Amino acid sequence: MSSILKAKAEAQKLIKRYKELQTEAKATDTAEEAARRATEAEKLVSQISALQLAITKISAKDRTATTTITNEKHDAEKSAFARIRRLEESQKKTRIQIEQLNHAKAEITRLRRQAKKSVVNVAQERRTNDEKLQQELARLIKKKEAEHLAVKQELDAISKQSKKEADLLKVQRDTARALMKKHEQDKEQSLALHSHRRKKGLWIGLSIGTIFSLVLSAMLFLLLSPQKKATVAIPNSVSKTAVKAQETVNAIVNEKPKVVQKAKSLGTFRDKLKDGGKGPLMVKLPGGTFKMGSKSSLPYHDERPQHKVTLESFSIQKYEITFEEYDMFAEATGNSKPRDEGWGRGKRPVINITWREAMKYTEWLSSQTGRKYNLPSEREWEYAAAAGSKTTYWWGYELDNNQANCGICGSQWDGKQTAPVGSFSPNAFGIYDVIGNVKEWTISCYRYTYRGAPATGNHWKGGNCEERMVRSGSFGDYQKSDLRTTKRHKFDSSTSMDTLGFRVVRVE
Repeated sequence: MSSILKAKAEAQKLIKRYKELQTEAKATDTAEEAARRATEAEKLVSQISALQLAITKISAKDRTATTTITNEKHDAEKSAFARIRRLEESQKKTRIQIEQLNHAKAEITRLRRQAKKSVVNVAQERRTNDEKLQQELARLIKKKEAEHLAVKQELDAISKQSKKEADLLKVQRDTARALMKKHEQDKEQSLALHSHRRKKGLWIGLSIGTIFSLVLSAMLFLLLSPQKKATVAIPNSVSKTAVKAQETVNAIVNEKPKVVQKAKSLGTFRDKLKDGGKGPLMVKLPGGTFKMGSKSSLPYHDERPQHKVTLESFSIQKYEITFEEYDMFAEATGNSKPRDEGWGRGKRPVINITWREAMKYTEWLSSQTGRKYNLPSEREWEYAAAAGSKTTYWWGYELDNNQANCGICGSQWDGKQTAPVGSFSPNAFGIYDVIGNVKEWTISCYRYTYRGAPATGNHWKGGNCEERMVRSGSFGDYQKSDLRTTKRHKFDSSTSMDTLGFRVVRVE
């Protein structure tokens, strides 16, 4: 209990006692007793006053204390409020930091996932590129092995042929020596017989056997010397059989391969484009029959069996598609332009083109002209390239100097880069660059041989269409066998190289 409450309680007791004394004074009449009670009452009044003063002081003190406590409490509350505010602000900052940390954590997680995904994509892309590279290397290795096998077979065939010719030459020389020896013996006998008959006044000419020996000797001499274009003079007394034999020998000795080119095109034309320009320059070819492929005596197994093919009339491009023509298509359709390897664009044949990109060009050309354009089939390409010739190259059996652009053709571009289209002579159909410059895509799917090929039709459908046939040689080919008009290549349709382009045909 507090002091003021105790004081108040004590004062209440004194007041009660004072009232009791007053009551008792009314009941008692003696003066002494009244004086005593008055004195006691005064004391009580004094005590009560003192207690009231004490109570007042205590109250004042309590009020002061209460005020102090209240102030202190207010200050404490104020301090607590300030602290709470500080704590709230700190909590707010902490919350913001936590949110920032959570955001950073989420961003780091996202970046990690993205980095992981990127690493996976890079690894996958690298694996894909490695697989493509391995496939390309496998194709190249297979191609080189096939080329090596073909060259080896060709060398073996040449070696066998040379051996046969050497054996034949040896036999011919031995026979010639024997005949010359016999001729000398017959001559001695003839001289002896002539001398004997002169004595008798008779003259007999040389015997038919001796003359025939001379004819055989002369023929063998010509066979051993094929570089001399000469005939052998035989006496009139020799029989008709010997004359015919001489003529046959002379024809064999002096014979040279003749290039017969009776082929002739039906003219040239250009189709108009919807955009206002003109399409490629085309050559219209007549229909006809030709022998496709190589003879069984040659070591080119994928070009056999040689067979007759009858084609209907069609038109083929006079030149290979140029950068100028392809760039016009790329700009009109938004397709990417292929690299020119720094050799220049314009009239040079377009390179670094896949089969699918070449097909897109033919589709665009068809939509622009309203006519059906396509890549040539193997049949159409070989028919157009040979142009009626039956020789290794359309001009003959040997790679004449500066007739084409290849690794060994004698041109200024040999083995270095493409040449502008039309830089060399055309074939009998008036078509350029069917030998060298760039290899050319065809629409034909891959088949290992011509076995089962139909005798008619411009396009033999079917085969392995994941790989497409490519014809002609290129500026980078150094083997004569790679430049023949019958030479075949196969490439995956996604292949693009700086030695590979195309030309188009129009279906009539």
